[in-house]
Amino acid sequence: MAEDTDTTPDLTRGVRLGDLPLDGVLAGALGTGDDAEQVLLTRYVDDGGEQRVTALSATCTHVGAPLAKGLRTGDLVRCPFHHACFDLRTGEALLAPAYQPLTRYAVEVEGSGEEAVVRVTGRAGAPAPGPEAAGTSGDGALDRVVVVGGGAAGFAAVERLRREGYAGELVLVSAEPHPPIDRTQLSKFYLAGAKPKDALPLLAREWYDQHGVELRLGSEATVLDTDQKRLTVRAGDGATTVLGYDALVLAPGSEPVRPDLPGFSRDDVRLLRTLEDADALLAAVGDAPEQRRAVVLGAGFIGLEAAAVLREKGVDVTVVATSEVPLARQMGEDVGRAVRAAHEAEGVIFVTGRAVRWNDGVLELEDGTRAPAEGRADLLVVGTGVTPRLDLARRADLELADDDEGGGVVVDARGRTSADGVWAAGDVAAWPDATTGRRRRVEHWAQAQRQGAAAALDVLGRSQDGGLAEPAFFWTKQFSRQYRLAGEVPDLSGGEGSGSAEVDGSLAGGDAVVRYRDADGRVTAVAGVGRDLEVLRLEEELLRP
Repeated sequence: MAEDTDTTPDLTRGVRLGDLPLDGVLAGALGTGDDAEQVLLTRYVDDGGEQRVTALSATCTHVGAPLAKGLRTGDLVRCPFHHACFDLRTGEALLAPAYQPLTRYAVEVEGSGEEAVVRVTGRAGAPAPGPEAAGTSGDGALDRVVVVGGGAAGFAAVERLRREGYAGELVLVSAEPHPPIDRTQLSKFYLAGAKPKDALPLLAREWYDQHGVELRLGSEATVLDTDQKRLTVRAGDGATTVLGYDALVLAPGSEPVRPDLPGFSRDDVRLLRTLEDADALLAAVGDAPEQRRAVVLGAGFIGLEAAAVLREKGVDVTVVATSEVPLARQMGEDVGRAVRAAHEAEGVIFVTGRAVRWNDGVLELEDGTRAPAEGRADLLVVGTGVTPRLDLARRADLELADDDEGGGVVVDARGRTSADGVWAAGDVAAWPDATTGRRRRVEHWAQAQRQGAAAALDVLGRSQDGGLAEPAFFWTKQFSRQYRLAGEVPDLSGGEGSGSAEVDGSLAGGDAVVRYRDADGRVTAVAGVGRDLEVLRLEEELLRP
């Protein structure tokens, strides 16, 4: 990619064509002021062998990461933060978590050869709409597509179907009372006050109206008849409706685990999965967080993100987990120890043990230990994992994966289930891993979106050869540091058949990359902190088939 320079070129004045690398991009601006639009210039060779120049907006449409610091591979550019992917020829978003295209700009080229001058003259008109797919898939006519689930996978399926031009009936059935939101923002930024509520929706309500998407919110899919291709939906008022479908994408997601322990049904016990959960947690913290004490049960990603945000707000936080090293199973002990040390440096207290009771502001553990050690807490935040919503799939007699594959609905690389006309995506789907080929469920936001989009493409008969070939990707924010993980971390228990983790750099210093190898020595995952571009490169070189 382009190197950082002290001055950003004014693309309205022009740059040499020879300054545009064929294997990178050139970052510039329209003008010289602080509010000048940032633009990427790139050149590529079209199918006819001619060189072309395109100008696109310079920041990822997901959260605004600078694409000039990402990775160009062929005619694609990958975001350095969350590994979204864009087509440099058109600006189209090809890979979640981005779904909005880059802005296109008009380009003029004067002269010839490498000394030709390239100028950006302003924003280009919108590209012509794609063909309608009113539509047919490989299985016949598609008058109505039903998507079950308003989370990452369900949203991505709906958005991609309309983006691809599907013009038939499209129904989204969601248990939540609002259109799909970016759930990742709840534990990372919404709780911290850095993201307002009106910034959480993935698309405005008007988008669904304008694109003819029927939203059935606050509703539950209760019966799936795959023989007759009918779905029974129960609304919040108890009324039931039977919807026929030509294709159905099953993406109901997961629900948080609430341990069946004494005291865990009290009002001062909070979960963190939905917007309503986050609002309830904020209300419990109140206007004087520095006077509050919280116990967080669970040291997984969500529990630790919640602990970090609460501590940053001034809350006295104690984390209770059954393992001394957090995230050891998910990212290995080296990363886990670094994350724990970062929390402890901010004043978070860790206690190891198994909870048996929440008793009037005290979490009692099996060995007699209590949390907090003295006094009483104002609330208990439960972050002990999630369980996939598989009841509908079980009742429909869809094929389910074995427990060692994480359970879930068995699908192929295109998302197809054992039932004709039914696809599955997201937390409920046991999808073949792109790197290892092993079937597994992945509870990561970006991968759920990618699976939903892949299923939508296959519904329309436009699936890529081999289906979804992207390694799973995840990120977590722990205080000021962001950790990124791509691929499948092997068993790191140290027993027979377990793998290993190799650290390059300083995890404690926030500057490291980790390669995870399975028992055969093959790299199956990479993680990093402070090395975004290196993680991107390793993902491309080692994990993508």
